Amino acid sequence: MHIHRLPAWQATLAGGTVAVLGAYALDSTVLWLALPAAGTAILLRTAVRHRCSWWLHFAAALAGLIAAVWWSTRTGVPSNTPAGLSLAVQYALAAAAAFQFGRLKQPGSAAEAGAVVLCVAMLAWSFVVLPYLGEPGHQQADIALAALYAVLDLALLATVLRNLADSRHGPARLLATAGAVLLAAHLVHVVAGGVGGTPFLPGGLSHLMVQFWWVLVAAAALHPGSGRYRTGDAQTGRTALIAMYTAAVASPLLPAIAHPIPAVIVPALLTSALCGLLLLRIVLLARLAGHRAGQARQALDEQRTLQRRLAYRAGHDGLTGLANRDLLLEHLGRAVAGDRPYALVLCALDGFKEVNDTYGHTVGDTVLRQLAGRLLLFAPEVELVARLGGDEFGILITAGDITGGDAAELAERVVAAVAAAPFAVDERRIPLTARAGLADGVPGNDAVLGDADLALRAAKQAGGARVARFDESLRADQSERARIAAGLREALADGTLFMHYQPVVDTATGRITGVEALMRWRRDGELVPPAVFIPVAEQTGLIGLLGHRALRLACEQAAAWHREHGLYLTVNVSTHQLRDPGFGDSVLEVLAQTGLPAGALVLEITESVLIDAADTPVLGTLRAHGVRIAIDDFGTGYSSLAYLHTLPVDILKIDQSFIRRHQDPPRPQDVSLTRAILELARSQDLLAVAEGVETAGQADLLRELNCPLVQGYHFGRPAPAEAIGALLREAALRAAA
Repeated sequence: MHIHRLPAWQATLAGGTVAVLGAYALDSTVLWLALPAAGTAILLRTAVRHRCSWWLHFAAALAGLIAAVWWSTRTGVPSNTPAGLSLAVQYALAAAAAFQFGRLKQPGSAAEAGAVVLCVAMLAWSFVVLPYLGEPGHQQADIALAALYAVLDLALLATVLRNLADSRHGPARLLATAGAVLLAAHLVHVVAGGVGGTPFLPGGLSHLMVQFWWVLVAAAALHPGSGRYRTGDAQTGRTALIAMYTAAVASPLLPAIAHPIPAVIVPALLTSALCGLLLLRIVLLARLAGHRAGQARQALDEQRTLQRRLAYRAGHDGLTGLANRDLLLEHLGRAVAGDRPYALVLCALDGFKEVNDTYGHTVGDTVLRQLAGRLLLFAPEVELVARLGGDEFGILITAGDITGGDAAELAERVVAAVAAAPFAVDERRIPLTARAGLADGVPGNDAVLGDADLALRAAKQAGGARVARFDESLRADQSERARIAAGLREALADGTLFMHYQPVVDTATGRITGVEALMRWRRDGELVPPAVFIPVAEQTGLIGLLGHRALRLACEQAAAWHREHGLYLTVNVSTHQLRDPGFGDSVLEVLAQTGLPAGALVLEITESVLIDAADTPVLGTLRAHGVRIAIDDFGTGYSSLAYLHTLPVDILKIDQSFIRRHQDPPRPQDVSLTRAILELARSQDLLAVAEGVETAGQADLLRELNCPLVQGYHFGRPAPAEAIGALLREAALRAAA
């Protein structure tokens, strides 16, 4: 059979009530002292556990227990003053404890309780205190003690009202009842005449009520809600406001009702009117404050919303909505500080600059947003997808996602996803490919971003549309490129850059008619091949300075050769130089300073670069001054036949790969291909130059095909200016003889 057990606080309440009544019936001093002692012990236990107001309750109980022990061991009946003073400590501490328990109240509850207390205070003053003080025979000590208890009664009444409105119904109602019991004990004593301390000794009615205070407070201490704090935000209702207003206006009139004489009525009426006006003013101010508080809350809400938006923008890219570089670095920092491996994939579009140049940045932005959408398809598999800037994106992979070979497989899928379908912008279909660089990271390695970037560069240098994985050789190559770049900067200042020249020969006369200028660099006593330092110069932006240096050195040398032998000069130009808005002016300035006529200068540009720069005004400006333009490596770039008639060129240089096909004896198909190129040049009124002539058979064949000019090792390797000058002098002597 299941036996239901009462909660501890209910058992204490029931058992304590029975014990108090039993002690009253038996009139046992031991029981009268045992009950307060037990209640005090319970309060001590609760105070240690929950603190807050329970220490004050314990102090009140202890003060009451000490007073009970004191009077139980004394003989005789105490007078009002000693008995009142001994209980005043318990009353004061009990009021403070109850007030402390209900200190976290809803706005308005304190005001409502205060209004009721003041109203009751007026009643007490008018109908109890004044008559009490008016009776003869009371001493000053009794008067002070009466005033003290009036204050204590008001404090107890305030705590009763506050705790009755507390949402912690259990312990708050018990404490409110306990305060009411103490208040009733004193009021019963006052109503009974208020003379002598007998009612507060064992067997008295007031004493019995005080004993119930211990029971109620002990039960409240054992209640489960005794340790909880009270919060809330209730508003004072219309009914409560009316009651408070009525109390404020009516209370000052009570003395006039008790003593209806003009000396009391007139001040009472004025005081009532003043209280009404003041309370009305307070209500209006409260409403205004409430309105402004609402505005303040709205402003705070807007501020929080703005802060959230700013925080989002601080970590996300405005164009694509992906995480930005800062957020990627934050996640990457956590991965570095962790204890698990991770990987980083960087990807970028091949040829994205051409999209912006051809269609405009609006189309380019649309392409980037669509690319972000394709990369977000991989978001469930990885920790973060971010845009680092431009067309470069990053994908962070942690150990909880995929690692090792799986990371490489994901990078391959990213590249494949970009090339899978063209990017659709309005009516355009723009096919693009992507390259990716992959770097594996381990805890503590904070260089993974740089490693992935090196791998991305390697993928670009390999032709794009592929994945490159970082290894230490890439870092070594990067270090070498950095060393070369530093050396080039020094070379621009110390004169270790110089020029070699390769003759261009007329096939009909065998005479040198021009030279091609080729830059050379000697570092630490050894020549550095142009195929090594030119790409580094292009990557680091030094190619513009190198190109300007080469143009000036070559023009200074060629000016004398042109005056003496009528030679023209060919100088190679890079795409970086053509993109420089001041390139045309710098060329004309060099010509003016060196004295080389514009007609003696040929700027040699590769076919692909020339097509990209065909619509720039710089070439037209230079041609208008007499500078000629040559297509270098013709036949290896774009569809030459389709573009040739639109390009601003004067000279066509046949790529050496066509010439090297001419074996001895030459194959008919190779001869026909070269003949077709020469006929194309003649049809477009272009001067043709065959590059890479290395054998006498190739020279004879080009002579038979009426190729005007040839160039190659068969006629002369690139050589210093002194060697070219010697050849020119020898040719002049032979011609004179």
